[in-house]
Amino acid sequence: MQDMPHDLTASSAPQETESAPAHGIDLPVAHLTVEDILRWHSVPYPLIDALAGASLAEGLEQVLNFTPLQDAVSAPLAFGGASGSGKTLVLAKLAAQNALNGTPPLIIACDHNAGSLAKLSALVQPFNIEVVVARTPENVAAALNARPEGQPVLCDLPGICVYSALSMSKMMQMVDILGADLSLVLPAGLDAEESADIGEMFAECGATTMVASKMDQAGRVGGIIAAAACGLSLTYGSCSSNIVGGLVSLNPTVLARRLLTLPT
Repeated sequence: MQDMPHDLTASSAPQETESAPAHGIDLPVAHLTVEDILRWHSVPYPLIDALAGASLAEGLEQVLNFTPLQDAVSAPLAFGGASGSGKTLVLAKLAAQNALNGTPPLIIACDHNAGSLAKLSALVQPFNIEVVVARTPENVAAALNARPEGQPVLCDLPGICVYSALSMSKMMQMVDILGADLSLVLPAGLDAEESADIGEMFAECGATTMVASKMDQAGRVGGIIAAAACGLSLTYGSCSSNIVGGLVSLNPTVLARRLLTLPT
């Protein structure tokens, strides 16, 4: 991991100026370069070279994809990731957002860990959102068939290890039973190479999108870029523990601002 650039204690949140490019963000400290900052975030060197451009935001726009999540109506949306990745909290935030917009989703809990199920139920209880435990393929099918037309379906998958073929196989069996679109939830702060392994494996399993979790708890977020560069579109960043308003739509400018906001 790269050493922290000198004098970061003097840094502060970046501000846009009238002289900045339309989609650009100012450097937080004059003597630091974009390359310095990306190295501190542990962004892999090939990606640092690829991100070179008129501004960091424009480089991110050229290298990465940013799209909304699938609507979860035409097909269930299943969130996968390692245990402790924040996928249950991300799902609860998205469920609350749907409920407040007038379309409470059906949640299918595929993670039978007692702690995960209890946490999920507690998080969505204030929003009167139904949670169905996926104990058998038959009860999953019954829940899907009984839901009102147009109701979104969100699925909390069991925590997995991408280096375990058995773990990945079990996850994909559930995705296939649900007929779901797979989305990765990846926490910020992981090693960039580990993140790239996870992103690549999920992309090979058919995932097209990812949510960056725990962005408020990490300093270095280069792993998010490394994973997204494996073919996954960035959708949301989880930047707060709040259930309501805890998700931020990611785009090149938002991500550039996050990268350039260094610890003080």
